[in-house]
Amino acid sequence: MKGKKRNLEFYYLFFLSITAIAAIIYSVFWADQAVDYKALIQENISGVTSIEKIIGTKPAYKVEAAGGCYYAVCDSAMGYQSKVETMSIIDEKGMVEKVLVTKQGETPDFFERLYKQDYFNSFNGLSVKEPIYLGGASGYSGYLAGNQTTNYIDRISGSTVSSHAVAEAVNGGNLYLSRQIFNTAWTNPYDVFQLTWKELAMIVMYLIALAGVYVKKLVRIRIWVLLVSIGVLGLLINQFATANLLFSLIHLQIPGITNIKWYVLIAGSLGFIIFLGKNLYCAWICPFGAAQEFLNKVAGFKPLGISQPVIKKLKLVPSTILWVALILGTCLGNYGTLDYQPFGALFLLKATWVIWLMLPVFLFMSL
Repeated sequence: MKGKKRNLEFYYLFFLSITAIAAIIYSVFWADQAVDYKALIQENISGVTSIEKIIGTKPAYKVEAAGGCYYAVCDSAMGYQSKVETMSIIDEKGMVEKVLVTKQGETPDFFERLYKQDYFNSFNGLSVKEPIYLGGASGYSGYLAGNQTTNYIDRISGSTVSSHAVAEAVNGGNLYLSRQIFNTAWTNPYDVFQLTWKELAMIVMYLIALAGVYVKKLVRIRIWVLLVSIGVLGLLINQFATANLLFSLIHLQIPGITNIKWYVLIAGSLGFIIFLGKNLYCAWICPFGAAQEFLNKVAGFKPLGISQPVIKKLKLVPSTILWVALILGTCLGNYGTLDYQPFGALFLLKATWVIWLMLPVFLFMSL
């Protein structure tokens, strides 16, 4: 009887794996829909008479319209969990007329803030002949810092990563047009490598967790590492390993080397599992798991004494939830809409009402 149960669990996980792989292959090779850039240009420039593609490495166009000559260029950058592609519409003087988003798979609740707070209109009137810096984004490439210029925009609080991705994509397209059309070249500040205390803190924490595998005495400090993780990763850096991070890797939506935190998260979560066979992220690093563990210790509840057969079935729940998220994300064509994870609610105090309802459930599951 026990052997039969094991077989059922095996076939169940096998079914989840095969269908998940099929969904991933479909979403990578067939589900992605191409953007009709010319139609988008006609929708946003009145009186278009001709659209001529500019030969080069990026989607760029010369547009003749009743109001004069315009240029449109597209580029993309990695956001929190997906690539964000933008189209910049530029007038014949090299000034930004409009910035549009053509593709993105960010968490809707966070990306909507950019629209609600009029972020995209802040690009209007800025020049493509010099970089557009990002104000209020300390520690990010392209940060305004002490640069004496009026060619900048301010990030949207609570959506800094998405704000940065849009600004980086716009700058990439602007630099391309600046060189191709306006014969002006400048160094893109979004390509400048930066190693701040945030990246160093993440690297140190992962190295301590890695050392804990080989130095058994370090297990004693695990609880302190988790406490630091709540403060540093949870409250200050706001970086978490999520299912959407995995989906972005599967779709090869990989950011530039300037986004070191993304690489540290991937290496410290998925990398440790693949190469060491150990889930060090959940045991040593995860700030949400740390909050659950401390809540459990404070509550002082005794174990519920659940039987082993029930525990084995409960272990199938995470795989099932991940499978459901993957299948729904494939069907909807946007994994960002499935950001059911409660990290943002707990540490950013920002989430949809569904997540707020689910947060107590996730927290008290550890009791």
